Amino acid sequence: MIVERVALPAAAAARWRAMLAPAVADGLSRPLVDLPLDPADVLGIVAAAPVRAALEAALGPSPWCNLSQSWLRQGRPAHSWHQDGALRHDFMAHWGQPGPADALLALRTVWISLTPGCGRDAPGLQWVDADLHELVPPTALTADAVAARFGETLFRHAELEPGDALLFDGRPLHRTHLTPAMTQARLSLELRFFRADALPARVAGDTGLRLP
Repeated sequence: MIVERVALPAAAAARWRAMLAPAVADGLSRPLVDLPLDPADVLGIVAAAPVRAALEAALGPSPWCNLSQSWLRQGRPAHSWHQDGALRHDFMAHWGQPGPADALLALRTVWISLTPGCGRDAPGLQWVDADLHELVPPTALTADAVAARFGETLFRHAELEPGDALLFDGRPLHRTHLTPAMTQARLSLELRFFRADALPARVAGDTGLRLP
């Protein structure tokens, strides 16, 4: 499965949403290190949920959460097509060439909805249901280019309630799912995990915390 649906406690999502209310008035995205949340509390909830088994199967015991690259998002403005594994890749240095072997970082993203109706009444997440193994260059990430390459029949999205989450690695193409009918506000929390014993150089200097 390209994107796997998982679950965290709805009560935890509601509590985080209430704690975040003072930080969202300006509509900006913020990393977890700058939020009024206790990262240890957030990771403790993740560690106690079934998703822990999937994270450790992929990344080894007690994977490292990159707090500098774990984000609170509001769905507006919408993010265009991208791959999480391209984090800090130097596209200009390899322009017009195939990406190097380490272009896509080995990671897992846990994308958590904190609001009701995410993907129905509020912006959600849309992805391409295709098993990619290569870095997609920026010139191929426009809406028209992605639709032409894959066809919109491969586009998927999920409708999520508070605590519902999506798990995926660094390869899937995804973007904000936003339609005119989505008039409600959305909060989501993105947690990015890496192998604790083999941090990529591109993130090794970031603030992080291992899953307890």
